[in-house]
Amino acid sequence: MFLLYLLPRLPREISLAVFGLFVGLVLAVHGGMQGYAESTGVPGTVHVTDCRYAEGAWDELWSDGWACEGPFDADDRTVHIDSVAVDGTLESRPDTSLAAFVEGPGVQTVVEDGAGAWKWPALTGGVILAFTAWRIRMLILLFRLRRSVRAAGAVVPA
Repeated sequence: MFLLYLLPRLPREISLAVFGLFVGLVLAVHGGMQGYAESTGVPGTVHVTDCRYAEGAWDELWSDGWACEGPFDADDRTVHIDSVAVDGTLESRPDTSLAAFVEGPGVQTVVEDGAGAWKWPALTGGVILAFTAWRIRMLILLFRLRRSVRAAGAVVPA
């Protein structure tokens, strides 16, 4: 991050704005998708049959924990899926079952019933997007200042 300050101000602000947009959108979309699944999904239980320790690779969102899977049964018995994976990693290995939400009968992953755990990534993404909007506003002001300085330098008093 220190090397970023070696760049001139304008490229640095552009780089930070692009990075902020990317990270903010990823977090906000991930939190929004989990919130949508938790609010509109079918509640049920995953009967855990297989768990392996995940060591924070790209597909486990960089956090160590347990990656589990098993059959899913809805509480109201409308949906049964033979094998689903739990989205993300779990901090502790579940004993036999896990409360979860599923979006429909044809999905491969379920969202753990986190009682609103989706709020943290969604709110963090929103805050990062707000700061990025402020950075973009500053970037527009820098462009205007640069343009006005060039215009003032071009006018030579007679």
